[in-house]
Amino acid sequence: MQDQDSAAQDRLDELGIGQTDTVLRTITAEDVAAFARLSGDYNALHLDDEFAARTEFSSRVVHGFLHASLLSTLIGMRLPGRGALYLSQSIVFSAPVYVGDTVEARGTITAISRDSRVVDLDTEIRNQHGTVVLRGKAQAKVLRLPKTPARRAGMNSAAPGTAKLLAGRTALVTGASRGIGRATARLLAEQGAHVWINYHNSHSAADAICNEIRLAGGTCDVVRADVSREGEVGEMLRRISDAGGIDVLVNNAGPKITAKPFEQASWEEMAHAYTQIVGSAFLVTQAALPSLKKSGGAIVNVLSSACLQRTSHHWLAYVSAKSALQAMSKNLAQELGPVGITVNMVSPSLTDTDLVAGTPDRLRQMIIGRTPLRRLATVDDVAGAILLLVSPYARFVTGENLLVTGGDVMI
Repeated sequence: MQDQDSAAQDRLDELGIGQTDTVLRTITAEDVAAFARLSGDYNALHLDDEFAARTEFSSRVVHGFLHASLLSTLIGMRLPGRGALYLSQSIVFSAPVYVGDTVEARGTITAISRDSRVVDLDTEIRNQHGTVVLRGKAQAKVLRLPKTPARRAGMNSAAPGTAKLLAGRTALVTGASRGIGRATARLLAEQGAHVWINYHNSHSAADAICNEIRLAGGTCDVVRADVSREGEVGEMLRRISDAGGIDVLVNNAGPKITAKPFEQASWEEMAHAYTQIVGSAFLVTQAALPSLKKSGGAIVNVLSSACLQRTSHHWLAYVSAKSALQAMSKNLAQELGPVGITVNMVSPSLTDTDLVAGTPDRLRQMIIGRTPLRRLATVDDVAGAILLLVSPYARFVTGENLLVTGGDVMI
């Protein structure tokens, strides 16, 4: 039986022209007071009964943008709903709303662009009498949410007759709250490693994968650090060292890819990519080195096939930084080999994660069409390659870049 994530459809496929949904709410005096505090709009027409009674409205009028905010609820929670990013909203107020009114916000899809994933909607709000109090048009982009691939029973278990590959070892995976890092943390734990799950902002996601590992019988800890900041990295490794150190380091953390032509790029953007990709691996590896020397450990740096052969169009900052990380990894393999530390790399092709959620469908299909295995890489494919390189089967492998491309790149 497939899990809920793997069975879920792309939200865009669930939408159709003419589809309608609504949100209903009664506006209270407490709502008006709260909105005034939030917005700073203390206009007496909204808050002072005596003042409002002397106006043509006779009683207090609700802030226009208070009832208009129901459109945000509509777009984000109902239609398009999950994964919706508001792009634009026109608003024409046609009648006042009063405290105690019940208003209904309605959205109707008028157009869907499959290519850009943009949905056009007619929007309106009516009061309890059926009077239209607001009309407008909205645009929202339906973000592509990466799906968790269906997991076959036993697909990550050790081979028959062997113990768990990483029993008794401890691993640190950076950027482990989602995507490739998440799948890697889960797989290393399944193979017996105690895993330190590093995250920066996504505390709930890190806790979720940690709970998943523990429910499956594995062991793990969650540790927060911005791995591009030396002080935070030092504190993270001090905590890990106090608990016994590590045997395996997976440098996976990295920024979201920003596509931009060279003539529009800035050196600040280039430097930022180097800091996030090369700088973070440098800082974490250097801080972890004393522990790795004691254990004769293994390091894997996550690269990308986009920095090999013909590189990806408009990904200059990303591929330049990944290429620099490849050079650093080879140098480290030479320097750290004599003390028993292996340093290897994995280079996946386009992998379905939130880092590349905005990749157009036509580009995805082009990559699938030229790949001998006729699909995109999954996070589990990449995690499996990482497991191989940190397992006892790769003790005499160092300085290698393992391609996880389904044959799309062959060297």
